[in-house]
Amino acid sequence: MPLSGLAFVPMMALGFVAIAVTISSLENIPFTVPMPGNIPGLKTNYWVPPIAAALGYFVLQVMARFIGAEKKTWREIAAHAVNDYLLLGIFIGVIYVHFNMKMWVPVINPSLHDQEYFGIDQALRPVVDLFIWLRMGIGQFLPAVDIWYQAAFMAIFVLSFLAHALGRRLWHYHNMVALVIFEMLGPLAYFVRPAVGPFIYEPGVNKMATDAELHMYDVYQQVREGGAAWIAQHGGQFFAQPLAAMPSLHVGASFIMLYYAVKARLWVAPVTAIAFFWIVIESVASRWHYLIDLPVGLLLAAIAITATNHLCRGIRGEDRQAMTHLALGR
Repeated sequence: MPLSGLAFVPMMALGFVAIAVTISSLENIPFTVPMPGNIPGLKTNYWVPPIAAALGYFVLQVMARFIGAEKKTWREIAAHAVNDYLLLGIFIGVIYVHFNMKMWVPVINPSLHDQEYFGIDQALRPVVDLFIWLRMGIGQFLPAVDIWYQAAFMAIFVLSFLAHALGRRLWHYHNMVALVIFEMLGPLAYFVRPAVGPFIYEPGVNKMATDAELHMYDVYQQVREGGAAWIAQHGGQFFAQPLAAMPSLHVGASFIMLYYAVKARLWVAPVTAIAFFWIVIESVASRWHYLIDLPVGLLLAAIAITATNHLCRGIRGEDRQAMTHLALGR
């Protein structure tokens, strides 16, 4: 049976959708249909990462049928593929709702706490300057340095999905469930004490990021002024453009992927660690985020990991084979 042992995942996703629908109804804010667009700060369509994960998975699963010491049967490949594509589909659905809710932030809670957060940055200015110094130093040796805040994040998502799914799968379900939970918590956290980012006070060292931030800030102001009517008319065109700094979901999500890559001892773990380090440094140096955004993002990640390890406590190691047998009807 598909998602045997993981039936709570679609139930959680439906609960998240129900929360979003309730907010939408109460505030009279519509959901939008996304139009083609690029990831902010990266000239790549936002559908590229999930499509790359899905296509890469298909190709490598077929190759696994013929290559390797332990060749998989078509039935085993199909059983895994059903679960994995369902999880990926649920994740994409949650991301769709997530970005809608993120665009609603200026309407739901128009107050901003940037001055408060920037005050913390100023009090800890040596830390901010250290991040900038590290970024400038590493940036001298990193090709196309400005793209890697977004590109590294997208790359480790695709690589971690493939490495878990096509490897021993010991922590594959944990990784995906934790990311789904995290992306559901994220937009709810945005509503609490919103901020747009420190770039409104000072530019970062990443010109591509600064240009994206200023464009997203313009969209934010239009949503704040135009409200639900503006979202209904223009939301789909700017689907990937909503702006929110508190908390840092890039840092939190990349930590989740690092945590489970290390747990599973994946070959991609060192790459994920390097990407995580870079995302932390660049998030502050490019002025996407205040310092306070990072620990709050990590706190959300810790909550998602703790919940996942409890919910998936029976799905690991030897249970992988049992789940495969259940999916095959053995």
